[in-house]
Amino acid sequence: MRNPFKTFSFQATFFTSFILISAILISLLGITSYYITNQEVVEQTISSRKLLLNEINKQLDIQLQSVENDSLVLASNPKLIQYLQHNEDSFERIGQTSDIMDLLSRLSYVKEGIHSVQLYAKDTSLNHHIAANGVYDYGILESSSWFNEIKDADYCWVGTHPIEVESYPVDERMVVSFARKVLSSSGKEVGILVINLKMSSMQKIASSSATEVSRFIFDTRNRLIAQFNDDPADQVSYEHIKSRIAAIIEESADDHYAVASFAEKNLIIWNKQARTSWITMDIIPWDNITKGSRRIENVILVAAIFCILLAIVMAFLLSRQFVLPIRNLIRAMRLMKTGRLDVQITNDYQNEFGDMNENFNQMIERIDQLIIQVNEQNRRKREAEIQILQEQINPHFLYNTLDMINWQAIESGSREISHMLALLGKMLRIGLSSGASFITVRREMEHLHCYVELQKIRYKQKIQFVISVPESMEKYYIPKLIIQPFVENSLIHGLHAYEEGMITISGREDEQSLYLTVEDNGKGMDVEHVATGREHNGYRNVHERIQLYFGEQYGVQMDSQINQGTRVVLSLPKLLSEPANPAKGE
Repeated sequence: MRNPFKTFSFQATFFTSFILISAILISLLGITSYYITNQEVVEQTISSRKLLLNEINKQLDIQLQSVENDSLVLASNPKLIQYLQHNEDSFERIGQTSDIMDLLSRLSYVKEGIHSVQLYAKDTSLNHHIAANGVYDYGILESSSWFNEIKDADYCWVGTHPIEVESYPVDERMVVSFARKVLSSSGKEVGILVINLKMSSMQKIASSSATEVSRFIFDTRNRLIAQFNDDPADQVSYEHIKSRIAAIIEESADDHYAVASFAEKNLIIWNKQARTSWITMDIIPWDNITKGSRRIENVILVAAIFCILLAIVMAFLLSRQFVLPIRNLIRAMRLMKTGRLDVQITNDYQNEFGDMNENFNQMIERIDQLIIQVNEQNRRKREAEIQILQEQINPHFLYNTLDMINWQAIESGSREISHMLALLGKMLRIGLSSGASFITVRREMEHLHCYVELQKIRYKQKIQFVISVPESMEKYYIPKLIIQPFVENSLIHGLHAYEEGMITISGREDEQSLYLTVEDNGKGMDVEHVATGREHNGYRNVHERIQLYFGEQYGVQMDSQINQGTRVVLSLPKLLSEPANPAKGE
């Protein structure tokens, strides 16, 4: 896979990277915040519940200790012991029944939390009671579900159970009981005293602040004493947890809390009473604990979405700000690539972009200066070469020598040689032109006429020359000696070995340009080889001179076909005077 930083645009890469980094950071921050908040909520819940359970245990212990003391006082009452030792039908027992009933009932009347006090007497078949308070047959107790708990003990607490005697509404039948054996002076069991506690009283103490919590009270053997829950639909059943309670308490004996699953994840917190070793336990659904955290989670999620949207906007704006100067630079470089050297980047940056733009502007200026310098050097070089060539020929010496030869030819009667020398001298005067680079079209035509006359003498009228240039063109200035090389090429290459032929030189003009045409009916050539062939140096020199002087929109255009002749068209601007600086080709 290719590196995305080398494949995609800078704006797309910057935008995507910024969004990804922002999303990762925001997600990590949100997840961390939620985790820390959740942990803090759990720890606060554990701490507050431990304090609450400890307070509940203290209140329960006070209540339990009071019941145990009351039972001990009643079970140790000599009057009650004597009553149980008498025969059921004895006069003494019948006479004491009313007093015993008052003794048993008084406790339930005095203390609000006590439901009833019951005395189960052996060798009794009749039940004497006021409401649930009274003396009952021992056999009733023997048939109860919890009799085995007291059978082998002097006293015990009995967990939540329905009262064994009398009929009560459903919400009043359930009680928690404390049973104590009544012993004679000889240590023989004569009955069992049972104090029943109201569930409503227990609930006031044990179920306070138990909203959405399953609260259990266990004895020292992890047997259920009571269970409370404000919503029975959400109640955790003792049957589901009793097999695991001992193991959970043992594994986390020091922490007094654990996390376990009973159909769902729950937090278990407990506290043990110091005196009775009873355990008060809360089982809280984990979802209830984290309910506040979930609200925080929603807030964090909304904040994260908002931050990501803000990051998207910021990434878009920042990427545009970063990409804009780069795009301006690329646009300027493309314009420079097309030949535009007047491009300048508006630079109002003072950072790295400012340095980059400033360096580009300086580079453009330097390139433009170098091109001007190169053009100037080329122009001076060509002028120097021409000047050297001109200086190599002493015009006065040349003219005087030709005149002397001409007179010698006249004296010897060689009129044709004399005419040729006169034509050559005129050609040289026009060609040198006192060092000027530009001459008028009329002077160029005079030079061409001299050359044509010389060629007519040479070729004995076998080659026809037709010159047709309008007089309106003769006043314009053109680079000198630009037509003669093409006429010479037609003679040497186009009409070579031809017994006869025709060369036509013509001219035309439009509003801005002059067009000079040299055309022959010779053997033609392959135009593609013109640029490389040494025999076409004249064509290249004239073409380069015109473009050097006037630019690429002017020059020489050649059209030639084998055995059909060659046609050359020179395009030049209209100049009414010789230019002061003839090397401004741009």
